[in-house]
Amino acid sequence: MAKTFKLGQRLRYPITISKIFKNAGDGVVKKQPILQYTFKFERKVGDPALDEERTIIENGVADWDSPTEGKIKKWHVQEGDIIDKDQNLVVVEETCSHEIQYAGLCALCGKDMKEQDWSTEALDTERATVSMVHDNVALTVSREQAERAEMQLQRRLLKDKKLSLVVDLDQTIIHACIEPTIGEWQQDPANPNYESVKDVRSFQLDDGPRGLASGCWYYIKMRPGLSKFLEKMAEKFELHIYTMGTRAYALNIAKIVDPTQKLFGNRVISRDENGSMTAKSLQRLFPVSTNMVVVIDDRADVWPHNRPNLIKVTPYDFFKGIGDINSSFLPKREDIIAATPVSNSKPPTPNGNASPATSENVVAKPDGEDAILQLQAEEQERALEKQLKDRPLLHLQEELDREDEQAEKQSLKEGDSEEIDTNGHSETPTHHHRHNILRDDDEELIFLEKHLTELHRSFYEQYDARVATRKLEDVTSGLVPDVGLTLNYLKSQVLRGTRIVLSGLVPLGVDVRKSEIGMHAQDFGAEIRTRVSPDVTHLVISSSRPRTQKVRQAARIPSIKIVNQNWLADSLAQWRKLDATPYLIEIHPSDRTTDAAQVPANSPTRPRITIVQTGHRDLEQAQNDEAEAGDADDSAEDEGTSVGDDDDDMDKFDVMPRDLEDGEGSPVDGINQTGWDDVDKELEDRDTDTEEPNNKKRKLGTADDDGSFEGAPGSVLSKKQRIARARTTALRNVKNVGDDDAEGSGLPTPMGTGDEDDVGIQAIGDDGDGVSNGTEEDAGDEDFADLEAELEAELEAEGQG
Repeated sequence: MAKTFKLGQRLRYPITISKIFKNAGDGVVKKQPILQYTFKFERKVGDPALDEERTIIENGVADWDSPTEGKIKKWHVQEGDIIDKDQNLVVVEETCSHEIQYAGLCALCGKDMKEQDWSTEALDTERATVSMVHDNVALTVSREQAERAEMQLQRRLLKDKKLSLVVDLDQTIIHACIEPTIGEWQQDPANPNYESVKDVRSFQLDDGPRGLASGCWYYIKMRPGLSKFLEKMAEKFELHIYTMGTRAYALNIAKIVDPTQKLFGNRVISRDENGSMTAKSLQRLFPVSTNMVVVIDDRADVWPHNRPNLIKVTPYDFFKGIGDINSSFLPKREDIIAATPVSNSKPPTPNGNASPATSENVVAKPDGEDAILQLQAEEQERALEKQLKDRPLLHLQEELDREDEQAEKQSLKEGDSEEIDTNGHSETPTHHHRHNILRDDDEELIFLEKHLTELHRSFYEQYDARVATRKLEDVTSGLVPDVGLTLNYLKSQVLRGTRIVLSGLVPLGVDVRKSEIGMHAQDFGAEIRTRVSPDVTHLVISSSRPRTQKVRQAARIPSIKIVNQNWLADSLAQWRKLDATPYLIEIHPSDRTTDAAQVPANSPTRPRITIVQTGHRDLEQAQNDEAEAGDADDSAEDEGTSVGDDDDDMDKFDVMPRDLEDGEGSPVDGINQTGWDDVDKELEDRDTDTEEPNNKKRKLGTADDDGSFEGAPGSVLSKKQRIARARTTALRNVKNVGDDDAEGSGLPTPMGTGDEDDVGIQAIGDDGDGVSNGTEEDAGDEDFADLEAELEAELEAEGQG
């Protein structure tokens, strides 16, 4: 292979080519002089102590040695040329181009690529820097060699009508744990989980974790339908394994999922060959082009440079709460849309990924990749030891058994009659049916097979259209479609036209559009909004937080479908916009209206209202805080409190909608007040004076010393006023935050939490069930119905009179 060599930057330019020793066609060996040149340089002479030092210009002569072995093909200079700067010098047809190297040695000629001398400007190891082999990072090739290899691969795949499919292991096609309970259940046919764990495979690692977890058994559950799925995909894709587990771990999994090596062969890459501590990259396997490569992984965040090529799958969580046992080598995940907790099992850990010891990153990391890797390995060992000691699956099953026993006892207590045999003995059965915590009902691979098949079909439709008039040998980058662009188009059609607001699914302070959930939804064509508005199509909420400010706002807009997170998760998994009906949440009656006047006085859902005036400054600060939060949703609005807490109950009635901030409403617009026009008219008609206890007279309808009005005791007007004052208690009990109160105040200071930031007033005294909790206003409210009935009767009597 011909290679062009330059003069180099270390020469003392300008130089003059004085003599060329080798002509075109002559053979050369490394370090043999092939050219001579002259140059001028300055030299100081004389004794500086006697002030006789001076600078003189001298001529120098030097040889230029051949940097390689081969035959001279062409000179770019000739004798007599004056060269002012570095430039191309000679083209040599090399005996060996050293394009393939292994551990610093040329794999073709065996020469040391790390050899250098005073004139060496670049080591020959730089000729081969691309690692393309799955199982060995020491074997490298040149960029040109990598391009030729990928071109050959593309031709072969195109001829066979295939694409490349990179497959993650943990929680994508398998789930792994080391919980010893699994082995015990496999030996106990009477255990309710026996059927679920019958096909769980196991192995031990010779170079596995140290400490307590040393020599532990790894239990592997293949995703339902995996064998059939891989066989079908192998017809359309060339399969590769890419995992953050160790190589020994990856090879053991490969033996389980592909015992004959006909599916993956030796195309397995682990973290030992990955080259990165935190991310995966297709360039590690396909350094030149990823146009024909698809990735399936349960995590999108570990593919920062290859998202267009990724199909994100729903994490496979067969061993409940275990998560990914190799997650200590990856960033903490934030991308899972948590499913609704199953009633007979504990919900997964908060991050939806693994136990806290498994999912947390190492906080303090020393410099150096080796040290980081060591810390991550130690973190994994601690997580595995915790799994061995805590035995979470055993405890989950024991808790479920206790619940079953309590349910059976309760059933018997509620009237299950005992059967008595002929001898008078009870025949009530004592055995109860035990439920299992492990369920093998995952259907992800069914959907994934459809997605990959459709992607394959679409890619080759495009390719066939491009090369219909050309030969296969004419393959170029322009003819091969980009599978990433094809994949993005197919996904973008799924939720196109939907405008979605998320509530309770993204941590407070996180930009919703840049969160993993938000980006995933946008990949599928959804438009992510941060505020509820009439043009929003769906409000997607967390099942654990069904009554947020956004829910109350959306409940007043009939066109918005308020659904739980499973609607979004299932739509993304199935690649189709699902009907929202099965996912709709039940809206509390009080969340559907903001006008208390629309609720009858004797309705159990009528709120008891106290206004807490935050003041202009506090409201402005709340708005500023919300603006600073950017596009964050309200997942943390009640952080530190649980559903049903008093603070939460205060917010169950939307007595100050967000519209108030824009001057479009009033917190007392909905209060049911007596018709003041009738009161004014009655005041004008009555001019009777009433004796005061101190014998002072005042005209009926005039103000008392405290500014209040009072009619004759027991008059119709008096009853109206009493009802009006009771109904507007909130107006007379306004308290500014920060006002001194000798007796203290039980009212909470408004806090900035999620989408509750803009709530200026709160309803108290009602926990959502319509029953008063006994606030100080309730005493007067008890007589509302009697007062109104008496008032109506007197008015009717006056009318008849």
